[in-house]
Amino acid sequence: MTSSTRQSATELLELLTTEFGAPEGSTAETPFEIMEFDSLVLVEVAVELSRRFGTEISHEEVQEAGNVTGTVELLKSKGVAV
Repeated sequence: MTSSTRQSATELLELLTTEFGAPEGSTAETPFEIMEFDSLVLVEVAVELSRRFGTEISHEEVQEAGNVTGTVELLKSKGVAV
């Protein structure tokens, strides 16, 4: 993981912890299912990321990304400077 990806992952993990209740001790590699993020939470995450970054992100894409690191890579693939 590059330093920019690591920084972005840290920021996204902080968002998921403060706004969506990701458990303490979660890391960028912790699968969303271990964080107990069901499809409703992933819809909310996708909506928030879409709003923050001005690009359309579906909950299916977030679910497929699987974790914070995968989600950062997803954002990068959509041209988001994270």
